[in-house]
Amino acid sequence: MSDRYTSIVDVLMLPYREDGRMPLLRRAKGQYAAGQLTVVGGHLEANESPLEGAIREAAEELNIRIDPRDAEFCGLYQFVAADGTRRLGTAWVTRAWRGTPANNEPHKHAELLWAEPGDPPEDCHPYTLGVLRAFVEGTLYGVITAGPVAAGDGA
Repeated sequence: MSDRYTSIVDVLMLPYREDGRMPLLRRAKGQYAAGQLTVVGGHLEANESPLEGAIREAAEELNIRIDPRDAEFCGLYQFVAADGTRRLGTAWVTRAWRGTPANNEPHKHAELLWAEPGDPPEDCHPYTLGVLRAFVEGTLYGVITAGPVAAGDGA
């Protein structure tokens, strides 16, 4: 009998503006994936649902408030890192929020920028590239595999 699988669970929120752009956050020096762009998100915390976690991450990272009724499930992913470790991620999309999105965690993120999900910048983290690709294609489930870890990745 094999060991039971356990995983970190990522909770991702994809705010989607009328012009079709989504926010990406550049990871700060000294952080995981330093210098790379990532979608809004983080880890699921104890006693919260994946949607609650994604809404919390959007509040923490962008200082916006999202009504759960305005969020739509858009994906379940398994990310396989270059070293073989795996994690699960749930993604939600919203077109409605209260507040003006801003980099609310400058100690974790060096920059906030808005990008077309179908034409993301080249310096996105592989997980982010996979999530954006799945979003554009309308794919609700996928396995996203990273290549070798780049020098200076900070992972």
